[in-house]
Amino acid sequence: MSCLQTPIGHRLGGFQGSQAESKSLNAPLGFSLHQTMAQTSLASPHHHSTISSPPPSPSLPPQPPSNNEQDLAFQRLTGQVVHARKCYKRLFFIDLRINVQDKLTVLFRSDDHREHLPQSLTDLELVSCWKRIKRGDRITLQVFAASEEESAKRDHAVYQATDFSVLESWPGDNPFPSEPALGLKEPMDPPSSSGPKPSSTPSTRASLKSSDDQEQPGADSWREYCKFWINSQKCLKKDCRMRHPTGQEYAEVQQMWVKERTQARRERSKMQDDPHSISSKVPHSQRAYIFCRWLVDKYGKEYLSSGSGVLDVAGGKGEISLFLTHMFGIRSTVVEPNVRRDKPYQRRSLMDVIQKQLDIEAGGDGNFYRKYAPVSPNLQDENVDSLDRGSVTRAEREQTDIDLKERRRVKKQKMAQFVVPRLCSLLDDQFVVKHPGVLEQASIIIGMHPDQATEPIVTMALQHHKPFAVVPCCVFAHENPQRRLMGGGEVNTTLDFIQYLIEKRVPSAQSPLTSQSTDIHKEFLPFDGMNIVVFRNHLSKPCEA
Repeated sequence: MSCLQTPIGHRLGGFQGSQAESKSLNAPLGFSLHQTMAQTSLASPHHHSTISSPPPSPSLPPQPPSNNEQDLAFQRLTGQVVHARKCYKRLFFIDLRINVQDKLTVLFRSDDHREHLPQSLTDLELVSCWKRIKRGDRITLQVFAASEEESAKRDHAVYQATDFSVLESWPGDNPFPSEPALGLKEPMDPPSSSGPKPSSTPSTRASLKSSDDQEQPGADSWREYCKFWINSQKCLKKDCRMRHPTGQEYAEVQQMWVKERTQARRERSKMQDDPHSISSKVPHSQRAYIFCRWLVDKYGKEYLSSGSGVLDVAGGKGEISLFLTHMFGIRSTVVEPNVRRDKPYQRRSLMDVIQKQLDIEAGGDGNFYRKYAPVSPNLQDENVDSLDRGSVTRAEREQTDIDLKERRRVKKQKMAQFVVPRLCSLLDDQFVVKHPGVLEQASIIIGMHPDQATEPIVTMALQHHKPFAVVPCCVFAHENPQRRLMGGGEVNTTLDFIQYLIEKRVPSAQSPLTSQSTDIHKEFLPFDGMNIVVFRNHLSKPCEA
């Protein structure tokens, strides 16, 4: 086979090579390794092997030694993806099985700032590669030496790549059973000297008591426990040296682990300029009520109810609109392309939440809707089982049945009325054509974590001179690589996306090349998670069409 010669700095474009190389890519299913460095050769002459009857396995390629330009020359690898994991948004790795005995690690990263790199990845290209990686696929790729820091962390070969080609996809509907990750080297000073850790010790149990009078264990204490075992009671690592608790200790550890991770997640999600403390925020499940309350306080019921009312885009099951309609008396229409059918218990639960909140705002305790009218004095007695059965007359039993039937009828009637108008459509140009009156007469366009509909909400509102209020969440940067901030930066994070929406402008009719100020603002809402609302006041002057 002829060696593949690829110039330094050339970006891969589908792995174009010589005719001999293209023939090798169509070889029968197996795992092979082809090296293109002239000074490096395999220990075995075999280039292909099959799983059923493997030949003598070739030795693994030599560990990439350093970062000089010569050592960063390309090599060609072919194998099966047996493990893949995303470490963070700028780095993921795969474990590639070259043959039945040998595996190695390949890194894909956009944060490598070494000099003389033959190839590099942008953040968007990295996301695209991660989406294409499928465990079980047989792939071919060109690799170069990973950094010395990454090589020092591992006892096995590690390379770096920027692209790959799929030779054969994993067949069938069943997912590929991932193999355990090759992992990193053992730390020099593990928590214990040697051997697997015991299940528990008296001192460990004492430190795990979740009472308020004892401090929770810190990060060092959690190092003694296998995080995979705590999460799922499964550990795929062979000879895992971490502790695997069972019984009551496992329940205590898991409870405290979840509590600690939840607190850490809440702290990470808090923005630097968020005025709301973590302890003052309500749970994420109450974000619909908080958003609706903010809308009423900011715009007022009269304005929100004007025209055709609120347009709730990407409203899902309509939780926002149900709050606005049945709690605040504001007309609201859900615009959702997917048909969502909520279950009766979900609707009943939401009804209870709204009734409870109404009672609290009226000065009650929030439990009035659970206090039903007495049906019979005897049936309400706590010791009804000890009463004489004959004391409940036939007339009382009949009256009880009537009351129960009436209560069910009223509740069923309320359930039937607990709905809001829905339009099964996207918010696009076709929506304007099909429903012109709904959009033109809407008082405001809103969205709570509307995903891909976030930018269309802002764009449509600006084009039709409407106020809007949207709480962004996901960015979908890989689907919108054209987005740019005024300073020229890419839009990759949620904060970037929020700034991009604030900077958004609409062209004027007199000068399409210029834009009008849209007076867009942002505020923080007091709930966990992404809680920044981007909005435009109805008092803003309308832009020229």
